[in-house]
Amino acid sequence: MNLLSRVIVAAIIVIALIAVGYFAIQNVKFGPQVSQPQAVTLVVNYLKNTNPNTLVNVTNVTPSVYPGSWHILTAVAFNATSPCPSYVAYSFDYPQYGFVYRVQNNYTSNCIIYGLQQNKSYILAAAPLAIARSYNLSIPIIQKFVSKYGYKNVSVHANYFNSILISSSTYNGVWIVNYTASKANYSIFAAITQVGGKLVANYTLPH
Repeated sequence: MNLLSRVIVAAIIVIALIAVGYFAIQNVKFGPQVSQPQAVTLVVNYLKNTNPNTLVNVTNVTPSVYPGSWHILTAVAFNATSPCPSYVAYSFDYPQYGFVYRVQNNYTSNCIIYGLQQNKSYILAAAPLAIARSYNLSIPIIQKFVSKYGYKNVSVHANYFNSILISSSTYNGVWIVNYTASKANYSIFAAITQVGGKLVANYTLPH
């Protein structure tokens, strides 16, 4: 092999080593590439595994300011079917900071609703808020039901209706909150307005 050939081979080897080193540095600096669906799945699974009976809603996903990461916004309900669920907005920059999150908003905790008021009226934009509101109104039949069957034995769900007929009356923009218990042969229902969080009707139905 003549001198020129040796120089060319040496140059190719040097370039290859530089390329390998560059990509190795980038991988250490920015971490392994994670696709958007992978990042969302990992974050959702983490949240669901950290607390029982957790509901997770991913509200927005965008490329993070940190290269190779995703900025993921979530709305998380802990103990979602209890009479007093907690509802929190978390943001993640994954994988840059792993599962370390930032609290964007604390909507409700211990049946106290925060940060959802407009003109001094509640805006119940999600089921956990409607559930918490129905319980903190201290409605007698709900209080009696929970006391009788036990807080931990009661399951609560809420569904939103643009319009619904209850006892010959039509109500617009209401949450129907349903209280059940495995040992109860009846359920409690409360109709709560989405705007204002006011009780407009409550009733029981046998199973």
